Amino acid sequence: MALSRRSFLGLGVVGGGLLALGGIGLRPTVLRAATKPLLALDERTFSVLAAFAERVAPGGGAFPVASGVHVAEKVDALLATCAPGMAAELKQALLLFDNALAGLFLDGRPSTFTSCDAVTQDAIIDSWKNSRLDLRRRVYKGLRGLCAGAYYGSPEVYAAIGYPGPPDYRSLMAQRDAAVAEGAAAPGPENDTDTEHIEAPAAPVGAP
Repeated sequence: MALSRRSFLGLGVVGGGLLALGGIGLRPTVLRAATKPLLALDERTFSVLAAFAERVAPGGGAFPVASGVHVAEKVDALLATCAPGMAAELKQALLLFDNALAGLFLDGRPSTFTSCDAVTQDAIIDSWKNSRLDLRRRVYKGLRGLCAGAYYGSPEVYAAIGYPGPPDYRSLMAQRDAAVAEGAAAPGPENDTDTEHIEAPAAPVGAP
Protein backbone atom coordinates (compact mmCIF):
# COMPACT_ATOMS: atom_id res chain seq x y z
CA MET A 1 0.00 0.00 0.00
CA ALA A 2 1.38 3.39 -0.98
CA LEU A 3 0.24 7.01 -0.83
CA SER A 4 1.53 9.35 -3.50
CA ARG A 5 -0.76 12.38 -3.32
CA ARG A 6 0.27 15.32 -1.19
CA SER A 7 -3.36 15.83 -0.14
CA PHE A 8 -4.94 12.86 1.59
CA LEU A 9 -8.53 13.98 1.06
CA GLY A 10 -8.13 16.58 -1.67
CA LEU A 11 -10.58 18.99 -0.03
CA GLY A 12 -8.88 22.30 -0.67
CA VAL A 13 -9.03 25.38 1.54
CA VAL A 14 -12.74 25.16 2.44
CA GLY A 15 -12.57 21.50 3.35
CA GLY A 16 -9.42 22.09 5.34
CA GLY A 17 -11.20 24.80 7.30
CA LEU A 18 -14.01 22.40 8.15
CA LEU A 19 -11.52 19.77 9.28
CA ALA A 20 -9.93 22.31 11.60
CA LEU A 21 -13.20 22.42 13.56
CA GLY A 22 -12.44 18.91 14.75
CA GLY A 23 -10.13 20.36 17.36
CA ILE A 24 -13.09 21.97 19.15
CA GLY A 25 -14.83 19.27 21.16
CA LEU A 26 -17.38 18.82 23.93
CA ARG A 27 -15.93 15.63 25.35
CA PRO A 28 -12.48 14.07 25.38
CA THR A 29 -11.38 11.18 23.20
CA VAL A 30 -11.20 7.75 24.83
CA LEU A 31 -7.50 6.97 24.50
CA ARG A 32 -5.81 3.74 23.49
CA ALA A 33 -2.17 2.85 23.91
CA ALA A 34 -0.11 2.05 20.81
CA THR A 35 2.07 -1.05 20.83
CA LYS A 36 5.06 0.88 19.50
CA PRO A 37 6.23 4.52 19.43
CA LEU A 38 4.09 6.66 17.13
CA LEU A 39 5.81 8.20 14.12
CA ALA A 40 3.16 10.47 12.54
CA LEU A 41 0.03 10.42 14.69
CA ASP A 42 -0.38 11.53 18.29
CA GLU A 43 -2.08 9.57 21.07
CA ARG A 44 -5.49 11.12 20.45
CA THR A 45 -5.63 10.67 16.69
CA PHE A 46 -4.13 7.20 16.96
CA SER A 47 -6.93 6.26 19.38
CA VAL A 48 -9.62 7.41 16.94
CA LEU A 49 -7.98 5.52 14.08
CA ALA A 50 -7.66 2.36 16.18
CA ALA A 51 -11.35 2.54 17.15
CA PHE A 52 -12.35 3.04 13.51
CA ALA A 53 -10.17 0.12 12.41
CA GLU A 54 -11.84 -2.16 14.93
CA ARG A 55 -15.18 -1.57 13.20
CA VAL A 56 -13.71 -2.04 9.71
CA ALA A 57 -12.18 -5.34 10.82
CA PRO A 58 -13.93 -6.54 14.00
CA GLY A 59 -12.65 -10.08 13.52
CA GLY A 60 -14.53 -13.34 13.63
CA GLY A 61 -13.91 -16.89 12.49
CA ALA A 62 -10.55 -17.11 10.73
CA PHE A 63 -10.29 -13.32 10.54
CA PRO A 64 -8.26 -11.60 13.27
CA VAL A 65 -9.40 -8.34 14.83
CA ALA A 66 -7.73 -5.16 13.54
CA SER A 67 -5.79 -4.56 16.74
CA GLY A 68 -4.46 -8.10 16.54
CA VAL A 69 -2.54 -7.26 13.36
CA HIS A 70 -1.73 -3.69 14.47
CA VAL A 71 -3.65 -1.89 11.72
CA ALA A 72 -3.46 1.56 13.31
CA GLU A 73 0.27 1.21 13.94
CA LYS A 74 0.83 0.19 10.31
CA VAL A 75 -1.10 3.21 9.04
CA ASP A 76 0.95 5.43 11.34
CA ALA A 77 4.17 3.97 9.93
CA LEU A 78 2.91 4.52 6.38
CA LEU A 79 2.05 8.14 7.09
CA ALA A 80 5.57 8.70 8.39
CA THR A 81 6.87 7.98 4.88
CA CYS A 82 4.54 10.50 3.21
CA ALA A 83 4.61 14.26 2.83
CA PRO A 84 3.93 15.97 6.20
CA GLY A 85 0.78 17.60 4.84
CA MET A 86 -0.90 14.24 4.38
CA ALA A 87 -0.42 13.24 8.00
CA ALA A 88 -1.63 16.65 9.18
CA GLU A 89 -4.79 16.39 7.07
CA LEU A 90 -5.53 12.88 8.29
CA LYS A 91 -5.12 13.97 11.91
CA GLN A 92 -7.64 16.76 11.36
CA ALA A 93 -10.05 14.29 9.74
CA LEU A 94 -9.74 11.92 12.70
CA LEU A 95 -10.41 14.70 15.19
CA LEU A 96 -13.49 15.78 13.26
CA PHE A 97 -14.72 12.20 13.03
CA ASP A 98 -14.48 11.77 16.80
CA ASN A 99 -15.80 15.24 17.63
CA ALA A 100 -18.88 15.28 19.87
CA LEU A 101 -19.88 18.78 18.76
CA ALA A 102 -19.88 17.71 15.13
CA GLY A 103 -21.78 14.58 16.13
CA LEU A 104 -24.41 16.67 17.90
CA PHE A 105 -24.78 19.08 14.98
CA LEU A 106 -24.80 16.49 12.20
CA ASP A 107 -26.35 13.41 13.82
CA GLY A 108 -27.87 14.56 17.12
CA ARG A 109 -25.18 12.59 18.98
CA PRO A 110 -23.47 14.56 21.79
CA SER A 111 -20.72 12.00 22.33
CA THR A 112 -17.38 11.11 20.81
CA PHE A 113 -17.04 8.20 18.43
CA THR A 114 -14.47 6.56 20.69
CA SER A 115 -16.82 6.62 23.68
CA CYS A 116 -19.69 4.84 21.90
CA ASP A 117 -20.43 1.12 21.86
CA ALA A 118 -19.85 -1.01 18.76
CA VAL A 119 -23.44 -0.79 17.49
CA THR A 120 -23.48 3.01 17.76
CA GLN A 121 -20.04 3.25 16.16
CA ASP A 122 -21.26 1.23 13.18
CA ALA A 123 -24.22 3.60 12.83
CA ILE A 124 -21.88 6.62 12.96
CA ILE A 125 -19.64 5.14 10.28
CA ASP A 126 -22.68 4.43 8.11
CA SER A 127 -23.86 8.03 8.49
CA TRP A 128 -20.50 9.29 7.21
CA LYS A 129 -20.48 6.76 4.39
CA ASN A 130 -23.92 7.82 3.13
CA SER A 131 -23.80 11.50 4.07
CA ARG A 132 -24.97 14.19 1.68
CA LEU A 133 -21.85 16.15 2.62
CA ASP A 134 -18.92 15.45 0.32
CA LEU A 135 -16.49 16.13 3.18
CA ARG A 136 -17.91 13.32 5.32
CA ARG A 137 -17.95 10.82 2.46
CA ARG A 138 -14.34 11.65 1.61
CA VAL A 139 -13.25 11.22 5.21
CA TYR A 140 -15.01 7.86 5.41
CA LYS A 141 -13.49 6.59 2.15
CA GLY A 142 -10.03 7.77 3.12
CA LEU A 143 -10.08 6.21 6.59
CA ARG A 144 -11.62 2.96 5.42
CA GLY A 145 -9.18 2.66 2.53
CA LEU A 146 -6.17 3.05 4.80
CA CYS A 147 -7.48 0.61 7.41
CA ALA A 148 -8.59 -2.00 4.88
CA GLY A 149 -5.28 -1.78 3.02
CA ALA A 150 -3.27 -2.25 6.19
CA TYR A 151 -5.51 -5.09 7.35
CA TYR A 152 -5.66 -7.18 4.19
CA GLY A 153 -1.97 -6.54 3.56
CA SER A 154 -1.12 -8.28 6.84
CA PRO A 155 0.30 -11.83 6.52
CA GLU A 156 -1.94 -12.94 9.40
CA VAL A 157 -4.99 -12.38 7.17
CA TYR A 158 -3.72 -14.19 4.05
CA ALA A 159 -5.03 -17.64 5.01
CA ALA A 160 -8.50 -16.30 5.81
CA ILE A 161 -8.91 -14.85 2.31
CA GLY A 162 -7.20 -17.75 0.52
CA TYR A 163 -4.19 -15.70 -0.55
CA PRO A 164 -0.88 -17.62 -0.63
CA GLY A 165 1.11 -14.45 -0.14
CA PRO A 166 3.38 -12.45 -2.44
CA PRO A 167 5.87 -14.39 -4.59
CA ASP A 168 9.24 -15.23 -3.05
CA TYR A 169 11.34 -13.53 -5.71
CA ARG A 170 14.63 -14.63 -4.16
CA SER A 171 13.57 -18.26 -4.33
CA LEU A 172 12.34 -17.86 -7.91
CA MET A 173 15.62 -16.26 -8.98
CA ALA A 174 17.61 -19.01 -7.26
CA GLN A 175 15.57 -21.64 -9.12
CA ARG A 176 16.15 -19.84 -12.39
CA ASP A 177 19.90 -19.58 -11.82
CA ALA A 178 20.05 -23.26 -10.91
CA ALA A 179 18.18 -24.20 -14.08
CA VAL A 180 20.51 -22.05 -16.20
CA ALA A 181 23.58 -23.60 -14.57
CA GLU A 182 22.21 -27.11 -15.08
CA GLY A 183 21.51 -26.39 -18.72
CA ALA A 184 25.04 -25.06 -19.27
CA ALA A 185 26.58 -28.18 -17.68
CA ALA A 186 24.52 -30.62 -19.72
CA PRO A 187 26.43 -32.15 -22.72
CA GLY A 188 25.41 -30.80 -26.08
CA PRO A 189 25.05 -32.91 -29.24
CA GLU A 190 28.63 -32.17 -30.24
CA ASN A 191 29.89 -33.63 -26.94
CA ASP A 192 27.54 -36.61 -26.78
CA THR A 193 29.67 -39.72 -27.44
CA ASP A 194 26.61 -41.94 -27.73
CA THR A 195 25.21 -40.05 -30.69
CA GLU A 196 26.02 -41.61 -34.05
CA HIS A 197 27.91 -39.26 -36.32
CA ILE A 198 26.56 -39.36 -39.86
CA GLU A 199 28.68 -37.77 -42.54
CA ALA A 200 27.04 -36.00 -45.40
CA PRO A 201 27.52 -37.81 -48.78
CA ALA A 202 30.24 -36.43 -51.03
CA ALA A 203 29.10 -34.31 -53.91
CA PRO A 204 29.34 -36.08 -57.30
CA VAL A 205 32.31 -35.22 -59.51
CA GLY A 206 31.58 -32.34 -61.79
CA ALA A 207 28.79 -30.99 -59.66
CA PRO A 208 28.72 -27.19 -59.49
